[in-house]
Amino acid sequence: MLSLFTATPAATPPTFPADFYSGEQQDLSINQGGYDIPNGACCSQTDSPQCKIQAISMGADVREQGSMNRSRSDSAQGSILTWFAPVNKQMALLPGSQANSSHKWVCAQYCPQDGDFTSSVMIGDGHKGIFDTPKDLGKASVTQPAIAGGTTKTCEHWRWTETLLKLIPLQKTDFFVDMAATPPVPFFSASVIEPLGKKIGQENSSFIGFAPLDDVSYFDIDPDSLKTCPMSQNCNQNNKRQPGDRFGLPLFKTMHDAAKEKAAAKPAQVKADLVEAPPPPQPNVSFGTDFVSNEDSLMLINQGGKQAASGDVCCDGSVAQCQVQLSHIGGTRYFDLTNKRERFEDTVAKQVTIDLHSVKKSILVNVTNGVETCQEYCPIDPDDSMSPFNPFDPFDAVKDMGKTTLGGKTVEHYRWSDVILKIIKMQTTDFYAQFSGKTAIPVAAYTVITPFGMQQIGSQNQTWTNWTAGTPPKAKFDIAGVDSCPLSNSCGSPQMQAHRLRTRQLHSFYRHMLA
Repeated sequence: MLSLFTATPAATPPTFPADFYSGEQQDLSINQGGYDIPNGACCSQTDSPQCKIQAISMGADVREQGSMNRSRSDSAQGSILTWFAPVNKQMALLPGSQANSSHKWVCAQYCPQDGDFTSSVMIGDGHKGIFDTPKDLGKASVTQPAIAGGTTKTCEHWRWTETLLKLIPLQKTDFFVDMAATPPVPFFSASVIEPLGKKIGQENSSFIGFAPLDDVSYFDIDPDSLKTCPMSQNCNQNNKRQPGDRFGLPLFKTMHDAAKEKAAAKPAQVKADLVEAPPPPQPNVSFGTDFVSNEDSLMLINQGGKQAASGDVCCDGSVAQCQVQLSHIGGTRYFDLTNKRERFEDTVAKQVTIDLHSVKKSILVNVTNGVETCQEYCPIDPDDSMSPFNPFDPFDAVKDMGKTTLGGKTVEHYRWSDVILKIIKMQTTDFYAQFSGKTAIPVAAYTVITPFGMQQIGSQNQTWTNWTAGTPPKAKFDIAGVDSCPLSNSCGSPQMQAHRLRTRQLHSFYRHMLA
């Protein structure tokens, strides 16, 4: 929070000691498809077809030894040392006593660190472009977040924008200096992450108790451990400072999340291996051939998020780590098995897609001069074919749980679980169908996601309403320009992959997954 005052700009930005200590509170939020809130972001359950938000809030004691091209952060997650030339490593540290070393610290594991050392409190990015050069915007009243103490001070406000080719914005930083201190000290920094001018996140840092200090004991690293320290298996090479580098967040992620991410990928590989395997027995249930139906599907993964009064799920920096992923489709499906084609009018994403199996194209439709026209297409794998509507999971055995009542309707209840190693449940689905003679009408499906048998981290709810049997109108598939339609550049996007799973284009899905 800040308010501006008129002031005479300073001629040059202040500089700070090369070696210093500072308590720092860092809040990092990434927003892809959601909307911003103070110190965080939310995924809308009604307006977000695809949304992913992340937030990390971390406090640390930071000691920077610029005279030696290195800095260190100590937090609840551990101790991280980033050492540029001549070592060029970012290291997780352990006390020397745990490795029978006479030195205070040893390297436990590392990631290579490219580039040159740049102080975390340097004003500007070192470049001389028209946007990169720091500009003094005068005095501003700034309040640090409540988690950092909520202190308000009047500071000198500096701004610069890191760019590509000195023109294309990548990240804009507002840096605030407490000029009342002697000498002046950094107080607050806010960086907007905006690759190619599109904002996707923000990184805020509050500086507390900043003071010149060169405590060499914190940098007493066993030199033998520097040589023998094992490299992490999942390092991301960085040629420039990334969000979170100040606290070593990329390495923390490597250390703590790599195994989890690798494990989470196993179910997809298991499914891939089973694509050609004989499927387990399925219920003898027919949903007919052609139909028109209103459908709604909401998938939500929530790890640390909070639900707002509106029902939206938010990451607001009040927890150490938060991640929310949401996928929502809603609209009308025109299922024409007779002619091997289907159309979905998505009112959430506000777009129309059509799968034409006769020409093996998934097309995106727009309206040109009042005529529905093919905007772009993605190929459908030759091994994928359109088959009768089937909501059951083809890879898992389905159990008929008998009759029950749902929303005042008498329905048949089916249940199946995605299981690996024969005992570990990844997710469980309860599906309900209403019968009219021998033909079924889907009503709802509710899935709870419990990876590796752990507590529930997400859900997927699907509903079908206004189900009408019969071949859809031919006009719904009368699209201009299908033969000359250009190939899309987004065939591997999450939206297209989700579409392939919904329409059982599994060969197309796995080809893009492995690309």
